[in-house]
Amino acid sequence: MLSIITKSAEETFHLGKVLGQRLSPSCIVALSGELGSGKTVLVKGIGKGIGISSLIKSPSFVTVHEYSGPIPLYHLDLYRVKNKQEIISSGYEEYLYRGKGIVTVEWADKMEDLLPEHHLRVNLEIVDLRTRRISFQPYGLLYERIVEELNLATFRNR
Repeated sequence: MLSIITKSAEETFHLGKVLGQRLSPSCIVALSGELGSGKTVLVKGIGKGIGISSLIKSPSFVTVHEYSGPIPLYHLDLYRVKNKQEIISSGYEEYLYRGKGIVTVEWADKMEDLLPEHHLRVNLEIVDLRTRRISFQPYGLLYERIVEELNLATFRNR
């Protein structure tokens, strides 16, 4: 596991961008953390890192936003989902298993046992008004490599 402290929304965005540059099609990033912890900011950075030029916003009222780019981004937000049956009937599998783009899932704890075995778990924790502790837990060799690369990239910039 890797934990990184960011001291502003800009640093959280930049961390997402650095992470995005290391992701490839079919990668799944499962985000959890309380409201206001920076999940959407991190996703915006991931989008920038994979070359998405359109504005990425929280899909809280839509459940899924699809963004076109060199690698598509599928941004799922489960904040308003009330139960697992809603997730199952939403067709989530089409995104998690289509393999054409990168999938980010906000409030992923709501679908913990529906996630594929291999994914990157990211937990965002509010330390204070501006500071966040962002922890990366890889599940699978691909994600272990991504976390190692992320650690090296952020270590060079400290």
